[in-house]
Amino acid sequence: METSLVIAETVQPRAAEASLRLEVVTSPEVLENLRTDWTDLLARSASPEPMLSPTWLLPWWRIYGGGRELRVGVFYQGEQLVGLAPLQHRRHWYRPGIPFWRLEPLGADVDEQDGVGSDYLNIIAQTGREKAVADSLADSLASGKFGKWSEFVIPSMDEGNIMVPLLGQALNRVGLTVASPITGAAPYIPLPRTWPDYLQSLHQKKRYVITRSMRDFETWTGGAWKLHQARNTADLAEGSRILADLHNARWHADGETGAFQQRRFQAFHADVMQRLLEENRLELTWLTAHGEPIAALYNVIENNKVYFYQSGRRTDLPKGQRPGIVILAMAIQRAIASGRREFDFLAGPSQYKSQFAPLQRSLVELRAVPSCLNEQVRRWAQLGKRGARFLIHQVRSTFPRWLGTGKPNANQNPD
Repeated sequence: METSLVIAETVQPRAAEASLRLEVVTSPEVLENLRTDWTDLLARSASPEPMLSPTWLLPWWRIYGGGRELRVGVFYQGEQLVGLAPLQHRRHWYRPGIPFWRLEPLGADVDEQDGVGSDYLNIIAQTGREKAVADSLADSLASGKFGKWSEFVIPSMDEGNIMVPLLGQALNRVGLTVASPITGAAPYIPLPRTWPDYLQSLHQKKRYVITRSMRDFETWTGGAWKLHQARNTADLAEGSRILADLHNARWHADGETGAFQQRRFQAFHADVMQRLLEENRLELTWLTAHGEPIAALYNVIENNKVYFYQSGRRTDLPKGQRPGIVILAMAIQRAIASGRREFDFLAGPSQYKSQFAPLQRSLVELRAVPSCLNEQVRRWAQLGKRGARFLIHQVRSTFPRWLGTGKPNANQNPD
C-alpha cells in the first residue's frame, strides 16, 4: 500500500488561474534565459528586494542547488510576465526522522552550515497583480502542477508585505493549513534629510556612543585615515580579500570560524559581488588608518535603500577604538547624503545593529500543509518523545515505503 505525501484533493481552477498561464521551469538553462524578464518583473513589483533578483538567486542555485530540483513557477498574463515563484523541491527531515517533500524558495538555506542567509524571500508579482498571482499559485499547487510535495514553506518574509496575507488566504482556500509565525526581526533606519537629524532621532546614550567613537577615532588617527571603495575589478579583488581577512580574524578571536572560510560561501560572493559591481549596486568599502586596513563593509544598493550584508574589523586596536562603529556611521552618512530612503541591517539581533537602528520589522515563516499522515506524526513529535516514538513505530510498520529507512539522504529523488 502506498500513501501519498501530496494533497489528495484536486480543486477546480478559479478564474485567476484560468486567466494566468503557468509554466513550471525545471531546467537551469531555461531559468537563466529568463534573467532579463525576471529583472524587469522585479522592478515592476512593490518589493524589488535584492535577494529576489537573478543576480542573487541564480548563483545560489548553481552553488547550493545540489540535492534539490528546480520548480520555478512563471506566470504570464497573455505574453507578459506578471509573476514568478522561484521555488525548489527537496527532502526535509523533522526530528526524530520525519520526512517531508518541501517546496521552498531558492535562497532558503537556513539549515545549511555555510548558507548565505537570504532575507525577504517571497513570490514576485507585478504591482496590482499580487492577488491573481497568489490565487493562481495556490490553485496550481493544489492541482499538482508543481509535482509531489508535502509542505510549502517561505522563510524570512517581511511580515508587512502584501503577499503574506494574500498567500495565506489563497492557500487556506484550497484546503491547506497555513501558519505564519514571527521568526526574527530586521533592524532598520528610516533615513532623514541630514546626519544631525538622524543623531537627534536616537536615544541619548546611543547617540553618545556613536559620536564618541568617531571623535576618539579622529584623535587616534590624527587624520591619517582613508575610506576606500571598490569601483573596478582590481578594487574588488583587494576589498574582497580585506573583508574576508578582517571578518575571519574577528570570529577567530572568539574561537569560531568565519563565514568567508567556507568554500561555497566564498564562491557565491565572488560571483555576486562581480555582478553587483557591474550593475553599480555594490558598496564594498574598507577603512585604513596609519596605512593598515582596520574595518570593511559589504552593502548592497537596491530600491533606493542600503542593505548591510557583511562586515569585518580589527580586534587588536588601542582600547576605546571601535572601527566597526566608525565605518557604519560613515556608511549611514553617505546614504543620507545620497538621498537614500532607508538603511536596512537585515535579519539578526546584534548589539551594534540596535545601536544604530531605532526600528525593526518582523520576519515571518509562512508554512502551508495538507491534512496528511506525516504532518500528524510531526505534531505528535512536538508533543513528546515517547508519544512520537510509538506513533512513528506504528506508521513505519504500516507504511515502510512511505517513510523509508536508514539515514536521510539529501540527494534522494522523489518517487
